[in-house]
Amino acid sequence: MTEAVTTDENNNGRNGSSRNSGGRDGHGSSRQVGSVIHNPAKLPARQPYDDSGILVERRRDRMNNRVAVWGLRAGIFVAFIAAWGLLVRGGIMDPTLVSRPTDVGVAFIAQLVDPTFWDDVLATFGGAMAGLAAGAVTGIILAVVFTRVPVLYTAVRPFLTLLNSLPRPALAPIFILWFGIGFTPKALVAFTMVFFLLLTSTMGALESIEHDISQLTKSLGMTKIQRFFKIEIPAALPSIIGGLRLGAVYSILGAVVAEMVGSYVGLGQRIVIATNNFQVAETFAILVAMGLLAMLVDMAVSGLHKVVSNWTR
Repeated sequence: MTEAVTTDENNNGRNGSSRNSGGRDGHGSSRQVGSVIHNPAKLPARQPYDDSGILVERRRDRMNNRVAVWGLRAGIFVAFIAAWGLLVRGGIMDPTLVSRPTDVGVAFIAQLVDPTFWDDVLATFGGAMAGLAAGAVTGIILAVVFTRVPVLYTAVRPFLTLLNSLPRPALAPIFILWFGIGFTPKALVAFTMVFFLLLTSTMGALESIEHDISQLTKSLGMTKIQRFFKIEIPAALPSIIGGLRLGAVYSILGAVVAEMVGSYVGLGQRIVIATNNFQVAETFAILVAMGLLAMLVDMAVSGLHKVVSNWTR
């Protein structure tokens, strides 16, 4: 019995030694490789993530896009001026009616050095901005009220539609008759141009907020004020800014229309005087000044959009 046990132990020892030797011969190299791979001390140091290359590439793309945009703008402007000059020089367009690009440029510079020109610019700009501010504030406030009280909006909607259908130049003589020739009529005409734009755009944005989002805010226990400033205003902001950008241009147009009907100062009255004297180049120069003024106001509204967007975030 003792001998059998001894024999089994010897056999087990030989089998174990053979398995160990087989592991060393057959898989020894793989175990060594595995031990090297899984040893943290021998792994290479992990490099920190560097996104500077991506940022540089994005900056380069933005710069290339900006250069391309300004290049296209300059090309369109040069092509327009060249076509205008060629048509006048070739006799296709009468210079008495459309003038020449060089004459318009000279007239524009002459307007800039004229002190009375800047008085007219300030008069038009002041009336337009007063109408823009009053129309925007009133339109946005009434849009919020109408979305809160739909019955009130349903009741006054026919009257709003009737007022909005009235031609704005037809209102200018009425305002002049009521308030006289001065600042008030042009501000009121600009107000009527802006008010309905902001009213419709703001109402459309507030009413387009999804019902699920409204239900979610109610389930979260948000108050009406919190829901208004955190959900509704940020959602309606793009439409409000779009209405403001259109309103900025239309407010200048409204002020100029009122000045053309009756005013002592302003770009509109300056256009009337130039056209009555057949000064075509001066008329186009004033129109260019109006366009530049509208572009500056539009840029200011775009800057306001960026500030408000950062605030609402």
